[in-house]
Amino acid sequence: MPDGSYDMYAGLGVRSAPNYEGGNDRKVRAMPVLQVGWSNGVFISGMSAGWHLSATPGVEYGPLLSLHGGRGKDGSSLLDTADKSDVGNMGIITLPPGLISAEASAATDAIAVGAASMAGSRYKVYYHLRNIGARAEGGFFFNYYLADRLRLTNSVLYGAGEDRHGLRWIAELQRGAIELAPHHTLSLTAGMTVGNRTYNTGYFGLRTEDVLQVTPIVMGAAGGKTGAAPVWAYAAAGGVKDIHLGARWNWALSPSWLLTTNVQITQLRGGAKHSPLTDRATGVSVSTALAYRF
Repeated sequence: MPDGSYDMYAGLGVRSAPNYEGGNDRKVRAMPVLQVGWSNGVFISGMSAGWHLSATPGVEYGPLLSLHGGRGKDGSSLLDTADKSDVGNMGIITLPPGLISAEASAATDAIAVGAASMAGSRYKVYYHLRNIGARAEGGFFFNYYLADRLRLTNSVLYGAGEDRHGLRWIAELQRGAIELAPHHTLSLTAGMTVGNRTYNTGYFGLRTEDVLQVTPIVMGAAGGKTGAAPVWAYAAAGGVKDIHLGARWNWALSPSWLLTTNVQITQLRGGAKHSPLTDRATGVSVSTALAYRF
């Protein structure tokens, strides 16, 4: 880009997605679109901003800032507050050995006594869904082009979750700008998100004080429990949080107007998938927007 120049798209669209990661209900929300690149390497893309520092062709790296959306029962939103939502949520989980957290064990002796016999049984869990407000994250990105329009992208971001100590790494393989027809291009993405224990537990864990009731599910004469179960807390281990696939179709209506449509399929893995907060492990989000190029 010539010195002092910039390239910018701005517009508005709609997005249909699960009300939160792992949620069973869907929400349709208005979605602003913003993408700006300046000749000095600074860029804004959606809710992220960064600075390209590399002068080497095929290599991109630099600092990155992002705004992680809030999490609430009524839908992930940047406007969600950190208050507790209404009661009445329910999840079902098989309790593996070693699930009882140190905080839960210290809360009541009944947990320590009953932990061994609970392992391997299935339970219905009624709980408060703890809302988490929007979080600012900081980190860096590193992208490497394997071929023309084929690149491996990496973003490492820190600062999400209730205590703001969540760390996540998003790695993706992207194939960009496949020309389907004149003025129509398709981009494909496959990737995964890895979170540390603090991040995964922050969004998929369950605190002891938020558990309202735990009811065993009878699994037959050889297994299951019929008595009352102690209150416990679920902690999601660090590791792969999800794998995801995406496709973006861009239709250049004119040199200035662009219609962009994006579909993403996300499947939760590991502790996120098995969390009692997760109603549906596989979620699909669809968005479409009209943008103007300045």
